[in-house]
Order: sequence, then structure tokens, then C-alpha cells
Amino acid sequence: MYFAVIGKGIRGKSASPAMHTASFKALGIDAVYVALDVPREELGCFAQLARLNFRGFNVTIPHKEEIVKYLDALAAEARAVGAVNTVLVERNLLVGYNTDALAVYNLAGDYIKGADVLIIGAGGAARAAAFAAVKAEARRIYIMNRTAERAEALAKEFGEKFSREVTAVRWGEAPPADVVINATPIHDQILADLSKAALYVEFVYTPTPRTRMVQEAEKRGVKVVDGVSLLVEQGALAERIWLGVEPDREVMRRAVAQFLGL
Repeated sequence: MYFAVIGKGIRGKSASPAMHTASFKALGIDAVYVALDVPREELGCFAQLARLNFRGFNVTIPHKEEIVKYLDALAAEARAVGAVNTVLVERNLLVGYNTDALAVYNLAGDYIKGADVLIIGAGGAARAAAFAAVKAEARRIYIMNRTAERAEALAKEFGEKFSREVTAVRWGEAPPADVVINATPIHDQILADLSKAALYVEFVYTPTPRTRMVQEAEKRGVKVVDGVSLLVEQGALAERIWLGVEPDREVMRRAVAQFLGL
């Protein structure tokens, strides 16, 4: 069986091959997992090849939204999110799922319930985080993105779709929130005020999971769900979809740590 993660500039940088390879070995599953750089204009070609050659694949930046148009079906939550990070190949059909959203919900849902949540970003990861916030019954959701128009579009879409209070805020002008989620690739800047935060959630794990925001959260005594934790959780959920197994998350976490040299 063959699996992959597709994205831009990820060969040699993604920890997913090391993580899934270790997990497959521990489960006694004969499978290969690779990282592939796929340009946007070649997504359709890759999708056709995947039908005949892969059991499943993951999708990362910048293809989580674009891949949707090449799939045959979407799971209900992936359709609601509007982005896909996990694809199952079943009888040559491509079925899209979103394990990012469930990973955020599983790891942060208890903190999100009844809380003010700030999501930084407006791409595929931000969509997953916003859906997790809706599912966990956040009180208010703020979307902040460098391109204001994208934040406004996402806030409007989710506010109308789920009948919830979702507000776009200008970059650098977000109010203090109880839960702050960084769904951008930015790792070396202070992105938001953590003075009110009880939890900080970070999607970034490379070049280091100890991003500037993670360090700031630790300094303030704010609980952190780091990028490694999110990577492992969404990866474990993906293996459940592909193979119907419950992988050992500690095996996966150790493999990621070794890959990153932690």
C-alpha cells in the first residue's frame, strides 16, 4: 500500500513520512508513505494517478481548499469546513476528510466551549480551526488574517453557515481571547495578545515546534497545544480512516521528535 502527503516545498521538511512509517511498522502494516511536492497546476494529474496507485494521502499548504474540486465525495465535516487534509482512495474514488478539525476539537474542545476564540489565518487550517470552534460551542470567534478580505469572507461564510457570531478583525488589532489558534505558517513573530488566554494552539511544527508564540505562551503560563501534538492527532485520525486501526500516538510522537532532532 502506498500513501503520501502533498504540498509545496515539503520534501525533506515534512515529518509525516517518518511519523506514519513508524506507525505502520508498529502496527505490522506493509506500507510506504512519501512526501511529494505537487504544483497547483498538477493537482488534477496527481489526483488521477492517486486513484490507481495510492490507498490514501494527506494534503497540506497550499492545497487544502483547491484539492476539493478533484475529489469524488466529501465527508460531511469536510464539506462543512470547505477544506480537506486527508483523502481515502476507495474503489478508485477519492473521498475527502478533514482530520485537522477533529484534532483541534479533540485537543482543545474543553477550553473552547463558551470561550472567545481568536483564529489567526484564513486558509485551510483556519477553516478547520473555525469549524472546531463552532463544534465546541465557542462564545465568539474572531478571524484575523494579513489579507483582510480573506478574513472577512471566511467570517461571513461561517457566520451565515452556522448562525454563529464570527467576526473579522484587522491584522494586529484582535481583542484578547481565551483561546488563540495560529493557523498560519508564521513561526518567528508575536502574532497576538495572550494576556487573557487560557490555551494557545499552534499548527506550526517546523523548523521548530517552539515558535515565538509558543515561547510567549509558556512565559505567561498559558497551556500550549503545539504543532507536534496537532500533527500526531490528525495523523492518527487519518490512519483510522485509511486502515480502520487505532495507532499508538506515542510511537508517532517519538518518530516526529526524532525527525525534528528534539
